[in-house]
Amino acid sequence: MRVILRRVAGGALALAVTAAIVALSRAPYATATGDEALLRLSWSGRPQRIEECRRVSAEELASRPAHMRREIECEGRPARYIVRVRDNEVTLAVDTVTGGGLRGDRAIHMLRAFPLVPGEHRLRVEVTLADSVGTGSEEGAEPPDDGVWRPGPADRERRELEELRRQRQDRLPPELRFDARVTFVAGMVLLVRYDPIARRLVGITGS
Repeated sequence: MRVILRRVAGGALALAVTAAIVALSRAPYATATGDEALLRLSWSGRPQRIEECRRVSAEELASRPAHMRREIECEGRPARYIVRVRDNEVTLAVDTVTGGGLRGDRAIHMLRAFPLVPGEHRLRVEVTLADSVGTGSEEGAEPPDDGVWRPGPADRERRELEELRRQRQDRLPPELRFDARVTFVAGMVLLVRYDPIARRLVGITGS
């Protein structure tokens, strides 16, 4: 009996997943019509973390297994971002976004489209951090911004600080801005996306 119930439940789950995929495939995707132009935001990136870092005491380190011993320990949660879109000083949208997944620590996926009338537009897209991101509760918990190491931290602690810096560098910056004057013609599309190498928003035009 239990085997039959499991099979029925599995079949129902498969049907539900199939129905969801079909529904998503039929969802409308905005494109520019013959008489209008389009501003499209399509970018993704992992959010920063709101965190507090501290040095673990020698007593705490000694009480932990060797593979769990870290000189620097951080706790936190993913940050939120505010996305503002303006056209000729008129606000088109203000959204508060965070990462995907149950814990919100996966990439943010922004997909929005705004129809525009042909002509000259000054477009501004601003992505700003909505929360304060901690840099450590103790002096020295964050490496200096100039990248020059000064005497003091042990090699192990230094490696951990470098890893923290690398992880933060891989996430979205606290502020991103796209500000441009664009002359649109009918059917033109301006795509605004995030360049993770340059760490900035860039615009690509097409028709």
